[in-house]
Amino acid sequence: MPDRLDRHPKLATSFVGVMSFVVIAATAAAIFGIRWQAEDYEVRLQRELGLRSAQALSQTFNKAIEREWNSLRAVAARTADASTEEMQDFADAVIQAGGQVAWVGFASPDGMIIAGSRGERVGEAADQWNWFKSGFSGETVGTAWTKKQGDESGERFINLSMPVTDENGDTKAVVVYRLRISWVADYMADAASNLAVGAIIRDRKGQTIVDTRGDDHTEELPPRVEGMILAGRPDADRTALQRTDEGHLYAVLPSFTNASMPGFGWTLIVDVHSDSFAEALPDFMRGVNIMIAAVAFGTLLCAALLFRHLTRPFQRLIQTATALADGQVVYPREEQTTRESMLLSAVLARLQTQIQSLRATTR
Repeated sequence: MPDRLDRHPKLATSFVGVMSFVVIAATAAAIFGIRWQAEDYEVRLQRELGLRSAQALSQTFNKAIEREWNSLRAVAARTADASTEEMQDFADAVIQAGGQVAWVGFASPDGMIIAGSRGERVGEAADQWNWFKSGFSGETVGTAWTKKQGDESGERFINLSMPVTDENGDTKAVVVYRLRISWVADYMADAASNLAVGAIIRDRKGQTIVDTRGDDHTEELPPRVEGMILAGRPDADRTALQRTDEGHLYAVLPSFTNASMPGFGWTLIVDVHSDSFAEALPDFMRGVNIMIAAVAFGTLLCAALLFRHLTRPFQRLIQTATALADGQVVYPREEQTTRESMLLSAVLARLQTQIQSLRATTR
């Protein structure tokens, strides 16, 4: 009999083994499920951040550019009946306001520059320049261009121009603001840095006007993102999103300037990288893992204590039954832990009484 028993595990061993397997499996499933949910939430959070960032950067850009347009409109309104000397005073005053405007010029209807900041280009012909030809008939935004002369070699600009009209609607002059693209780039870089995202602005010709990602992150955009940029319509009012395998999410917002300004034809691309959450997610998962491990250990410990509490009476009753089988005179202890232990102790007590009676009879 003992040899056969040795080949079978104890109840405590079986219980601990099964319980350990169940707890470990449940813990692994919980960790996997929470990690999957966390990663899914990270993707949704990245998408939400992309949308919000695109909207925030769009509003930031529009607010800055609209100030310049309002300034340009105010200058045009105040110089409708101004003399050439007064136009010159306005041209000199504007460029001292903040540095974003590099040059202000006024051209007469026949295409001659009659006033310019610091007296630059006065007397030159402007009738072949786009800012004059487009600005003669209405408010217009030029394309980005690069100055290749003087000390400012390589600096880029955009022209904002509009007609100066009198009360009868007749065009008296064309006024132009030459904005520094570096100012636009710095303004957007500050806003993008505060949001922990990258911002790229493309003009209608596909030129990159602004890229705040820095020299180390100026790689080409993925083909799908380029396709989204090309597919952007002037009347688009929704931000398109594209997530790449490298963990980037690109939010593409075409024609993002306000309707109160002339159409720039520019596209805003916001780059949200998963590195934005690189520190938060591991810390979160580390805390969750520790919590789940503590719960699993506590569950296993409580189960072991409960098992010991429930099986200890049966172990004592088994010892009593074994002694009775060996012919020893023992009196079973009355167990009251569970109904089953009470019943078994009562049965053993009856067996002990019957054994004693049979012994007395045989004598």
